[in-house]
Amino acid sequence: MFDIGFWELALIGVLALIVLGPKRLPEAARTAGKWVGKLRAFIANVQQDINQEMDRGELEELRRLKDELNQTRLSIEESTQSVYQGINSLAGSEDANSIGLPTQKESTAKKTKKKAKKKKASKKSAAVRTTKKKTAKKKTAKRGSRKS
Repeated sequence: MFDIGFWELALIGVLALIVLGPKRLPEAARTAGKWVGKLRAFIANVQQDINQEMDRGELEELRRLKDELNQTRLSIEESTQSVYQGINSLAGSEDANSIGLPTQKESTAKKTKKKAKKKKASKKSAAVRTTKKKTAKKKTAKRGSRKS
């Protein structure tokens, strides 16, 4: 903050000793120390308040963005459903299925099938990883027994 070196502090100390005298200098140093401590505490408190206000503003902005995203998602879902209903009413439910447009039940069934496939694939990959680890341990054990 201030660019005060050792010699400047020494000069201030000598002047304080001459002006205040040896009796009042320790008392003045204590008082100055208390003021500096109060000043530091005040500055820390102000910084904390500023940071809290900034966090509040950011959180409010994030909440607002989240609400906007939810509203957008809902409007997209509604428009998608209305498009499907319009197509189904124009072409008939059998014709729509023959065109290849999924109904809501079919799209949900496809999603669950995809999730099941992913789960199965992750189980297989985990099994492969454990098998590879076991074979690596066996190889290491064999190498260790050969060296002995």
